Amino acid sequence: MKPAALITGISFLLVGMLGGGCASDKASIRSPQTRGEPTSERPAEDDCTDTFPVDVKPINELIDIGVRMPNAAALPTILSETGLYSDIATKAIHPAYSHFIPQFILWSDSATKERWVYIPECDTVDTSDMDNWSVPVGTRLFKEFKIDGVRVETRMIERLGPGPRDFAYASYLWNAAETEATMVSADGLNNAKGTDFDIPSKVQCLQCHGSHPTGGGRPSRALGFSALQLGFDDTSLSLAHLKSSGAISHAPAHALTIPGTPEDVAALGYLHVNCGNCHNTTKDRTPQVDLDLWLDVNTPNIGETGAWTTAIDHSTQLFNDQHVLGRIVPGDPSASAILYRMKQRGNPGQMPPIGTEFAHAEGVSLISDWIGGME
Repeated sequence: MKPAALITGISFLLVGMLGGGCASDKASIRSPQTRGEPTSERPAEDDCTDTFPVDVKPINELIDIGVRMPNAAALPTILSETGLYSDIATKAIHPAYSHFIPQFILWSDSATKERWVYIPECDTVDTSDMDNWSVPVGTRLFKEFKIDGVRVETRMIERLGPGPRDFAYASYLWNAAETEATMVSADGLNNAKGTDFDIPSKVQCLQCHGSHPTGGGRPSRALGFSALQLGFDDTSLSLAHLKSSGAISHAPAHALTIPGTPEDVAALGYLHVNCGNCHNTTKDRTPQVDLDLWLDVNTPNIGETGAWTTAIDHSTQLFNDQHVLGRIVPGDPSASAILYRMKQRGNPGQMPPIGTEFAHAEGVSLISDWIGGME
């Protein structure tokens, strides 16, 4: 498969759900690095009412990992009561929701996915930091998973408060008739509906999106709902639409670009969505290593991307194997730790470590060809 074929696709983050910070906790996340131009605010109306007013629930503690955040009890136990569907029987989506397609795909063991977002009508997404959007309280995001055309799971996250961890996560398992989906316990569910597809646990959600004590994720929590992921033409919800509707506080100051050849763009995008969610430079990153595979908005040249500054021609820190000589060894895919670990499953060498049971052959081929073509 040509690298360009992997650039577009329907991607949400496989493990867990999306989330985000808000303007009130923006300073605690980090100072904005990539600022855009302010957009026009949504029309001010004294009687403005959100379609789905926030139903604030008390914060509960997840005793097993010592993190205080809303638990799944803050959300409905069945999908039909979440507001996503105006008619779940016909699968009619409520008109307040917007469908969106991220630019780069996350490997999800061949599952196909659909995504929707609800942004409260009386608020905006804080996009003053283009690399870390901050969704307002009341934002809801959904992701549906199908295996061989059959609905298996839909995931939901809702921001219930202003704090950086005030997000409630839930996964819903569809019944055989696809007339309803019921919330799964915090333990997740293996081999859902008799497939090889696993519904992640709450702990796994936090490991990818943030808030887990051992790291992983980004302050924005909304990993697939971002400037980079929506900054292309072939999407159902574009930056231009978000700007014109007043749904975002700032628009990019200029066109978003990813440096390099088409092969570089495809490879960097693949690493961004499959690895950069944990391997980045934010406070929520996996702290054990200094690897950065997240693509910041409008990096001026390819030599300044995290892949070049922390992976290419860099030694490994913790992972050592007799066949591995470095993180990415130009011209030598077989000696490159990143490619080696992409091929592993069911052992400590696997990357990503959760959320997938099968290596992605097309992704392995893409990264292998990319490394092999380096001088």
